Amino acid sequence: MRPALWSLAALLLLGGCVSDAAPQYSLIGDEKGVFRSANAGRPIPPDQIKGMDESQLQATFGAPVLDRKDAASRVLRYQSDACVLFVYVSASRATFADAYDLQMRQLAVDQCAGSVAAQKRRVA
Repeated sequence: MRPALWSLAALLLLGGCVSDAAPQYSLIGDEKGVFRSANAGRPIPPDQIKGMDESQLQATFGAPVLDRKDAASRVLRYQSDACVLFVYVSASRATFADAYDLQMRQLAVDQCAGSVAAQKRRVA
C-alpha cells in the first residue's frame, strides 16, 4: 500500500506544478511606456536626430551617460528624469534613435529627445 501512496502523492505534487495560465511578464511586451517629466522640453523628431554628427549630438543632448563602442558603430545613452534615449552612431553620424521610460518600456523618441535636451548635462 505504501508504493501506491507515494505514487498518489507524487501525482498530486506534479499536478500542482502545471498551469495553463499565461505568464505575468514579457521580455518583448507591447505595453506602452509612460512619459512623465518635470521638464519635458520641446519634442525633437527622429528625422532631426538622424544625420547629426557627434558635436551636434553633444550640443543638443549634452554628455552621454554611456558611450559603448562596437567595431565601427557606437551607442550613446542619454537620460532625463522621464526616459532613456539611445542614439546609434555609425561613421560619426547618428543613424537611429530609440527611447524607453525608466522601466524600459518603449516611448516615442521625439518626447524623450526633447526631455533629454531640456535637461542636458554640461560638459566641462
